[in-house]
Amino acid sequence: MLSISLSCVWLILISMFTLCVKESATDADISMLSRYRYSEFHRDGQKLIKEGLMVPDLNHRGFTSDERVLPKEDAGCCICLTSYEDGNSLLSLLCNQHFHSSCIVKWLRINATCPLCKYHILNG
Repeated sequence: MLSISLSCVWLILISMFTLCVKESATDADISMLSRYRYSEFHRDGQKLIKEGLMVPDLNHRGFTSDERVLPKEDAGCCICLTSYEDGNSLLSLLCNQHFHSSCIVKWLRINATCPLCKYHILNG
């Protein structure tokens, strides 16, 4: 009984230590991520029905990327669980996951890993 209790305490201490030493991203780290605007309209002004576009935000000093097409079923933030709306600001990680900018910034300031695939944005 005592050995079970000691092993439980040991596991709890290890868990608490790993939670406390999570590495967070700095504002400089976050500023290097690709920034996009979500659009439900094609360049010619026609509304897109089955997909949306991630249009690079060229007013941003991070990495610039090409325009990306998103099927409607993938056009949502996996952190807040809401669909992207026209004009939303998005950030894309190097693992190609994308999120609302405000959602992923809050996440990365606590934990510098992708919430979906656990890619570490600082170490790769």
